[in-house]
Amino acid sequence: MCSLIVLSSCSGSKAFVKRGIKMEEVGMMSQAANFYFTAVSKDPFNTDGLAGLQRAGQWVLNDHLARFDEARLAGNRAVAVAAFEKAKTYQTKVERLGIGLLILGDTEAAYNRVKNDHLEDVYEEALAHLEAEKFSEALKTFDEVFRLEADYRDSRSLADIAFCEPLYRNGLNALENSHWRSAYADFNACVSRDDNFKDAKMLRDECLEKGQYGIALVNFENGSNRTGMENKLKSYVEQALSKSKDPFLHLVDRENQQLILQEQQLSLSGVIDANSAVEVGELMGARAILKATVVSCDVSTSSLQRIDTRGFEGYKVAKVNEDGKKVYETKYRSVNYQKYRQSRTITVTVQLALISLATGKTEMTEIIKREQSDNTEYARYGGDHKNIYPARSNGSMWRLGRRDLMTQLQANANLKSEVSMIDEAVDQIANATRSRVEAEALRLVQ
Repeated sequence: MCSLIVLSSCSGSKAFVKRGIKMEEVGMMSQAANFYFTAVSKDPFNTDGLAGLQRAGQWVLNDHLARFDEARLAGNRAVAVAAFEKAKTYQTKVERLGIGLLILGDTEAAYNRVKNDHLEDVYEEALAHLEAEKFSEALKTFDEVFRLEADYRDSRSLADIAFCEPLYRNGLNALENSHWRSAYADFNACVSRDDNFKDAKMLRDECLEKGQYGIALVNFENGSNRTGMENKLKSYVEQALSKSKDPFLHLVDRENQQLILQEQQLSLSGVIDANSAVEVGELMGARAILKATVVSCDVSTSSLQRIDTRGFEGYKVAKVNEDGKKVYETKYRSVNYQKYRQSRTITVTVQLALISLATGKTEMTEIIKREQSDNTEYARYGGDHKNIYPARSNGSMWRLGRRDLMTQLQANANLKSEVSMIDEAVDQIANATRSRVEAEALRLVQ
């Protein structure tokens, strides 16, 4: 097989060489070079292809260099630089196949002079854009400076200004209009680019402080018939909210909120009146409280269903053949094995309420329901598992069904525990709660 692949590659390589020769004969050197390149790529030891690529490749390279000289003499530095870069790119491409193409030292020196002059032109253009406060154009032009020379003069610091200044100004405008989230994003982008840009870091932190949406978790209630569900839900919700990526959303310290709630003698089951809400919120460092009630926690487990099933067990019978030798014959006898089925479903329903501590208004209320299901289906047999086969519906032995039967015989007989399934459902509800609270924080903190 390997020999066939090698022969095919060699044959294909020769075909491309022939095409390259035809192109070269009619003066189509660029096309010839492409055919030779393909030929050598297929067979690196094709001498005709290597020689052809050396000839035609040098012609292509010289053509790029001729365009460089033409643009250089005409004073078109940008076009000259682009032409020489194409020449270098082509030279590198061909060198990967082991063929060296020549660029004279004088041409290299001429390019360096042109590039330096062109670099100065581009830098001055970027500087002019920056002075005219055309920040987008300045940033784009500085990128070209970096492409030509990574650390040219003070281009890095000037590019930082071109990037940060418009964001900084937008941030100031958003800050003035109390758009904390927008201002924070702009100032944070500035700081990410330049850690010391003006007072962007201080203003970013100011936005974060003024726009904080603190959430206090009051004691949750349990309306289900399963004890401890309110504490379980609160623990999961607290953990989920602590993982929020929203910088403006935070949980109020648990000990602090408990103390304050006691001092205020706030009724956790009633509606918070607007007069005490503001004072409580300021003491807590919170803008809202999150209440939750476990409405129900239903567990449904089916009875274990047992199905007696017919199968066949193979066994060996010794006998003497015509040559008088002892041999064994496999025979099958009808046997019974048992299949078992059972399922469990857990459904947890929770009602949420997010109440503003500034107004006493319910900002969000929602019922979240999550369900977890598990089922098991397995088989058991008291005999030798290695030799058992299932039966078809017509009573005959079904050899192809043996793999599925083996899987069932090895299957786990136990359902997931009620506790673990309830935990999974509550965890999903907690994550859904975080998503809903994050959506409200995004709506309320612009």
